[in-house]
Amino acid sequence: MQKIKQVFLFFTLAVILFFAVFAINTIKNLVNTPSVTIKMSETTVIKELRSLNRLETASFTIEKVIEAGTSGNVFQEFLYGDRILLIATGHVIAGFDFSTLTDRDIQVRGKEVKVTLPKPQILVTSIDNGQTRVYDRKQGILSKNNKDLEAKARLAAENSIRDAACKGGILNEASENARKQVSSLLKILGFETITVDVSEGSC
Repeated sequence: MQKIKQVFLFFTLAVILFFAVFAINTIKNLVNTPSVTIKMSETTVIKELRSLNRLETASFTIEKVIEAGTSGNVFQEFLYGDRILLIATGHVIAGFDFSTLTDRDIQVRGKEVKVTLPKPQILVTSIDNGQTRVYDRKQGILSKNNKDLEAKARLAAENSIRDAACKGGILNEASENARKQVSSLLKILGFETITVDVSEGSC
């Protein structure tokens, strides 16, 4: 009976010792585990922004009426005149080319970041062929069919639509939208104080 008590006491002490060693090692590991700190650098921010490649931040749809053709007196126009009236619909997209960003454009201090974006620019100007049509075409009785006249009218329409978008403030809208989108991205990356400057662009 005495022997059984000794075995039971030894087993109990062994169990207590095991849990004591386990607890000590656990506490030791918790104390010695290094904290993980993520440090964002200028290079990291540039990499994230460049991954956006070309950022489109504003889009305008504009309709223009374009008249093109010959010019002359009434008699000349009656004989040789060739005029076209084109109703054109086009799209203009403005935004940024982030491939030009350099280290000088990014300043990082802890959780504070300042980014200077490049100038906004017109990225795309296009005519919507499905919505563009010839409204009227007048030719003199001796006029030869000028196949290039409609193409020239479309080119003039494209340039006119681009100018209209510029006068309508598409670059300003692109800048404001870029500030919001880039600020949101930087916030996701962990920055708390964010400044986004945009260089003034011109068409």
